[in-house]
Amino acid sequence: MAWPKRGFELTRKIIDADADVVCLQEVDHYHDTFRPALHAQGYDGVYREDEWSPCIKTTDGKLADGVAIFYKREKLELLGMHVPFTPRDVKVPPIEERRDAGKCLVARFRMRAPIEQRRGTGWRDYTCAKLDFIVATLHLASEKNEEGVKRREAQALCAMKEILTFKAMSGAGREDRLSPIVVAGDLNAQPHEPAVEVFKKLGLMSCYARHIRAEPLFTTWKIRTGPYKPGEAKMTIDYIFAQHSAFDVYDVLAMPRSDEIGPKGLPCRGHPSDHLMLKASLEFIAEP
Repeated sequence: MAWPKRGFELTRKIIDADADVVCLQEVDHYHDTFRPALHAQGYDGVYREDEWSPCIKTTDGKLADGVAIFYKREKLELLGMHVPFTPRDVKVPPIEERRDAGKCLVARFRMRAPIEQRRGTGWRDYTCAKLDFIVATLHLASEKNEEGVKRREAQALCAMKEILTFKAMSGAGREDRLSPIVVAGDLNAQPHEPAVEVFKKLGLMSCYARHIRAEPLFTTWKIRTGPYKPGEAKMTIDYIFAQHSAFDVYDVLAMPRSDEIGPKGLPCRGHPSDHLMLKASLEFIAEP
């Protein structure tokens, strides 16, 4: 599918989902497609471009991919953001010693009060509001071998360290109820892998596993016939995690069945990405 049509289908699917926060990975048309299309629909965004994106070589420098977070500006106020930087030379030491958080972008948001409360007597309550949260979008290494498993685990640990440090520096300290955390992304890790366990051990829950008692059967289904990673890959590697002490999950987006996608896998009609869209509806747990 040519990019103009595929880009239109992708942005339309995101807009139709009507999420308050959108986390994207492998975004190589942020400035010319995603940002203008979503901005016109009430979203603002932050973007972290991968300084060593493989797209740079394959497109003669015309494109570079990265990760992005979009948010409804009428509902949310951006309080700050953090871009974990990974120096090129950290690829050399052993995996466990690398300061590598993968492709990671972290942002802190405050809930905006309804418009009628931002005027007159409601202004003080609005400016003193403390209902805020942290969102991270994440894309981890893709190697499907033992070293890749170890690298993803190390990246997940580093990413969570960066997120918790950002939380502490934002004034919330490490208290669970202050600035609770949501992480969404392509971990390139199946549910049994250590990288997934990292988030669970640090107090986050998988929103799908919590709501439907299991991860989706698959979140990507690629059938490649060219020289790059030929073969079929059908697995669950995408997740939405949320801090279980602060959020309830009251709904998730249903995943399509294999027969609804068709024998050629993804992308396909109705699903223009090679990964399926995940969506979780969360609500803050009321303070006791």
